[in-house]
This record gives sequence, structure tokens and C-alpha cells, in this order.
Amino acid sequence: MNKLQTFNYTVFCGCALFLLSCTEDTTEEVFSSETIEITTLFDQDAFEDKKMEDLLIELRICDPVNQDSIPVGMTPCSPKYFAFYSYHNKRSLEDAFLLQVKKGVNNYPYRRLLIFAREKGLLVKVNGVNGYLVEKRTRSNGIDDLVVAVVDNIGGHYERYDILLRYENGKYHYVEALGDLHGTFEHDSELKKEATKQIGERIKEKQLLF
Repeated sequence: MNKLQTFNYTVFCGCALFLLSCTEDTTEEVFSSETIEITTLFDQDAFEDKKMEDLLIELRICDPVNQDSIPVGMTPCSPKYFAFYSYHNKRSLEDAFLLQVKKGVNNYPYRRLLIFAREKGLLVKVNGVNGYLVEKRTRSNGIDDLVVAVVDNIGGHYERYDILLRYENGKYHYVEALGDLHGTFEHDSELKKEATKQIGERIKEKQLLF
């Protein structure tokens, strides 16, 4: 091999290695979201972890003494009335959790989803929703998107809207409507756009997300 051939071969190999290293350096793992379907039946006899009852007592949302004589308007601290779910994968349940509350608890006429986070040692309500959790969808930032069935009462008529909530700037915000009692909006973009607008206005008017 003469000097020119050696030079060309060296340049070619160097370029090939450079391109290969660049390709390897710029390869990023694509995040694959997982959808977790949720059904809350309130049919457990005991919490799976004692800390769940402790969190309820800390919130003062129920009566910790499970007796026949309970103050009017109060509810026993029991999984018959409350269910816990995580939403923030980078924080422990004690510091960030979803609390699904059964209809009628503390005289509230609908199921409620309450979202809490601990700030400076104290539990603070991030959001509340008139309704119940349907799905959690994982995100790359570790904070799940939530699909919630919002419960509404229109002139005595029961209505339900499935909506997507996303965590931004310290709380969950309404993103879009996904469906209602008549079905999903996913296959009609114009219907979904209009439903998202109208349901968003209804949620704001009736404070269904609070």
C-alpha cells in the first residue's frame, strides 16, 4: 500500500469511527407511556398499609375511633370509604397521593378525587375533582396524567365526562375531554374539539375541578 492509499484509508476509518460515535452519543431512549386502569370498589376490610389510616387522621377527614357512635357528618377511617393511589413516582405515598372518597362521605353527594402533596411538612390539597379516577398514564417526568370521570348534575339528570388532567406548575389542569356517557370523542376531531370547549366551560362554571 503506497503513502496516498494509506492516507486515504486512515481518513476513511477516522471518519467512520467519528460518525459511529456521534450516532451512539445522540441515541436517546424513547419513553413508552403505560396506561393503568383504575376501578375503586371500596370493598376492602383493612388498608394494605397502616400509614394510609395515619394520613386520613392527619387530614381530619374521618373519625379514627371506629365505633357505632360516630359524630354526625363524620365517617370511619376505613377503606370502605377511602382509597389511596400514587401519582408522583419520585415521591413517597406519605408526601404525594390521590385520595378517592366514596359518595356520601361527610354528607358530600358525589364521589370525590382529592389530590394532596406535602409542603414544608404539611399536607396541602393540590386539587379536588367532582368524580372518580379512571386511569393513570405514566409520563417521562414521573408525574402521571389522570383520566377522571367528572360527575355533573344537569337539572336533576346525571351526566359524566371523561377528561384528561395533566400536572403543571404545582397542580393538575384540564387538558381535554375524552368522552361522555354516549361514548368516546377520539374518532371525531371536530366533536372532540367542541366537546373539550363546552365541557371545559361547564367544569369552570360548576367548579367541578377545584
